[in-house]
Amino acid sequence: YDIEVLSNFTKLTDLELYPTPLNGRYPFLFNNFQFLQKLHVINCFSLKWNLEVLGSMPMLKDLHIQSSPVIGNTRDFRVLKDTLECIEFHNLQFVEGDFMDFADFPHLTMLCLGLFDVRVRGDVRDIGANDFPQLKSLYLPEIIYGGHWCYFDHISDVPDVIRALYRFIKIDPDRFSDCNWGLSTLSPDWYDSEYQENDAVPGPPFDVQFVRAGKRLGWRWGFHYEEEWYDFDSSSSCQSCEINWLDPEPDRGSDDYETYMIQLSNIEQEIDFFRGYHQPPTAEEYNRLCREHIST
Repeated sequence: YDIEVLSNFTKLTDLELYPTPLNGRYPFLFNNFQFLQKLHVINCFSLKWNLEVLGSMPMLKDLHIQSSPVIGNTRDFRVLKDTLECIEFHNLQFVEGDFMDFADFPHLTMLCLGLFDVRVRGDVRDIGANDFPQLKSLYLPEIIYGGHWCYFDHISDVPDVIRALYRFIKIDPDRFSDCNWGLSTLSPDWYDSEYQENDAVPGPPFDVQFVRAGKRLGWRWGFHYEEEWYDFDSSSSCQSCEINWLDPEPDRGSDDYETYMIQLSNIEQEIDFFRGYHQPPTAEEYNRLCREHIST
């Protein structure tokens, strides 16, 4: 194939490269399209390029890169600060930096940094009230503190993480419905159960899960008996701590109040063993609860 023929389309606005046999560097693919607004490079495993070429695409709005040996840093995107609206990464082993480099992009509505082999780091607690002003959808990898599949260093970190993410959760709760969060086994707050062989008592409530009753959002610590527990609508059995609500209770006259009450009742049925605790009990408190439960 004469791939260089593409260089003749100098007014191209949309370029999508899906699995191709391209092997090596093809500078004309990225240097001749000043009007390009959409660039998707998906599973082009041998196409070598550098993010510095973004400077030759001053009108780019939509960028999706997946499983490509592209090299660069999040700072390389700053040349497109005033145009980029959608950024999506997956499986980029050679792109490094900090996700907060995108915080002042005025038109960015979607930032998805994927899960696999991502090297971009950061901490969601660094997000300020004026950061990401137009963002509607946020998906961060576990390597970022507070990202999906994150395991926390301290119990006390979780409220601050959720406060930082709340406005994004409110806009797009389904994006956060599968957050597999929990306390790290390396945390100084972690402890093992002295009763782990006793099925009559739950393990320590070190899972973190978002809950939803009607339109009201909240989150809780809990112990889940199954692995696939982390979806909003998961039916996995749980021993839950009290709910930390993010939203006020809806008015009795609101359209969804009946739905709210039904779903709230279902949630509260899981608050039993850890009733009265809004966060995991200490090891001493937990073992006392276990002894009291077994003795009754």
